Amino acid sequence: MLFQKILVPYDGSKFSDKALENAIGIARLSGSNTEVILLHITPHIPIPLTFERPVYSAKTGKSIPLTQYIQELTEEMEENASKMLEDVRKKYTDKEIKIENLLLHGYPPEKIIEFAKNEKVDLIVIGSVGLSGLSKVKALGSVSRNVSERANCPVLIVH
Repeated sequence: MLFQKILVPYDGSKFSDKALENAIGIARLSGSNTEVILLHITPHIPIPLTFERPVYSAKTGKSIPLTQYIQELTEEMEENASKMLEDVRKKYTDKEIKIENLLLHGYPPEKIIEFAKNEKVDLIVIGSVGLSGLSKVKALGSVSRNVSERANCPVLIVH
């Protein structure tokens, strides 16, 4: 089976690196029209209204509302993620594989499933666990389990 769009949810963990390497190999076998999409999702951090207290900004040191502080953290996470994705994309540019970087914000499993469906992704290649680590009881992380159970396309879980 030839794949035109391969989605790789990427968080910088060793398992997402392995997933990307597998996706690159599959893309090579599928032909030059195959696109690998590196997707990083920065999490949404909900703040109950009762938690709204002043905190000190990491950027300015001034007292700011907690929601503004979370916004600063989110922006910093997105900047770091963009750099990480670009570094990874550059690493594989000589491989003659088209790689697109994408950064979304929200709940990772939902965003992965939604993106795959809306963009008609042919295959999702995902690491078995991400940066949160491996449970001693479970072999799959919550994101890979959720995506594999609910995606509308094939999912390859890499360990």
